[in-house]
Amino acid sequence: MPSLPLPTYKTPNFTPLHRALTGLSTPVLTVLFAVALTTAASARPSTSSYTCSDLKDLIFQQGAIVMNTKGTSVYKRFVADVTLCLPQQITRRISVPSKSGKCRIQYCVDRIRSDNR
Repeated sequence: MPSLPLPTYKTPNFTPLHRALTGLSTPVLTVLFAVALTTAASARPSTSSYTCSDLKDLIFQQGAIVMNTKGTSVYKRFVADVTLCLPQQITRRISVPSKSGKCRIQYCVDRIRSDNR
């Protein structure tokens, strides 16, 4: 039986970033990833950095904003009104920490989840 030629594969054209990361060790990549996550988390404003009045003004001006509520790992997307939610969602009020104490602001929840609470 004659042998069939093996298929040849074209080497993919990797991006410069991929080429740069390929030579890095796993611990170095882990540190880079952790720094990237920390930077993204610290970029979110915290509700406790604002007074309640300023917090409501910020949400009204932005329409919707993602903010930390407890440290940098707990966050929510707060909205000015229901038009900024998905069609199957409604708004619900939640108390969050602020400079002036607890502040009640809105966020989006699914209708089904809202009915069960």
